Amino acid sequence: MLALVLAVAGFACVALGVRADPAPANARTEVRAPALRTPLWSPRRMPAVFVDAVADNRLRQQLGAVVAPLDACVTVSTGRNAVVRINPVRPLAAASTQKLLVAAAALAVIVRAGVRRIDGALVADDSRYDRVRAVPDWKPSEIAEGDVGALGALVVNGGHASNSNAPATDPALDTVRALADLLTARGVQISGGVRDAENPTPTGAHEIARVESPPLAAIVEQMLAASNNETAELLTREISVAVGGPGSTGTGTNAIRVVLAAQGVPVSGIQLHDGSGLAPDDRVTCGALLRVIELSARPEFGAIDRGLPVAARSGTLALRFAGTPLAGRLRAKTGHIDGVVGLAGVIDGGATPRFAFIANGSFSTDAGAQLQDTIATTIGAYPDAPSAAELVPAP
Repeated sequence: MLALVLAVAGFACVALGVRADPAPANARTEVRAPALRTPLWSPRRMPAVFVDAVADNRLRQQLGAVVAPLDACVTVSTGRNAVVRINPVRPLAAASTQKLLVAAAALAVIVRAGVRRIDGALVADDSRYDRVRAVPDWKPSEIAEGDVGALGALVVNGGHASNSNAPATDPALDTVRALADLLTARGVQISGGVRDAENPTPTGAHEIARVESPPLAAIVEQMLAASNNETAELLTREISVAVGGPGSTGTGTNAIRVVLAAQGVPVSGIQLHDGSGLAPDDRVTCGALLRVIELSARPEFGAIDRGLPVAARSGTLALRFAGTPLAGRLRAKTGHIDGVVGLAGVIDGGATPRFAFIANGSFSTDAGAQLQDTIATTIGAYPDAPSAAELVPAP
């Protein structure tokens, strides 16, 4: 054993002695860099790229499986890119999500007088818009059930008959009757009663009072939050007036397409028969809805963002998604009529995805709501991918 130890020691000394000898003056010393444990082009040097790709692909597959059995479209984007584009230009009935288009177009374009006695009549003049009280494409049941009131430039009680969900026969006349009741209660005498105007603004008429509407932004916010059909229809007619039209639904819907196109909204395939989305022949694309949601991040379209219902908090989503991760995070416009469901908005936090979803088919109201839940929950989990360590393990 002692001999072995001495031999090893001697070998070490020889080795040390060799290493200690100076190199010749003319010798070239070769210096080698240590070998890289991770290759220069290894995924381990850019794991986020691969994690994002896996998350995007997983979301596409999940949403694709949901909409595959349906006549549907779904689009999702983040600040960095378009993540999902499934049938983005397919025209579909969109129900109340269509109100987003009306909101964007509207934002892009648009009693105290000391009177004690009225010698004459109170005259109802609603000539600002045409006097077509309903859209021909609407189902009679939607009108009878009070989904929307009678249309006109001068309305009270949302265009509904007093104490009823039925549409008013003459909303303008109802309005001046209500005004007459208020004036009479305050001691104002009206000698000529109330009547409709035979012609716009009768000669010799005097203005006795004026009511200013809330700011357009507030009107848009309320329309989206409550999904107010009457407001959507009247805004459509006001858009017609703003572009020099007669205040009709037809010229208003045509103007909406023109105005949206100027804002970069893809309008190919869009066909609008009304503003509310009640008409079954309306056609909208997910690409158009998503673009409007993206526009809502700009200050001039901020009313759209502020008007979106919030899950478990406000509007048409106030009673939904309570106790889920989407409560307070999902902000979206809902839509539903027979055989049609839609949802378009944004999910705050994380990647903050913006999205649009429409489906047409033979499904019940409950099944449509379940589709909305599934789409929102799936997108809300994005980005759902393995960690960088799991996806690109160390060598």
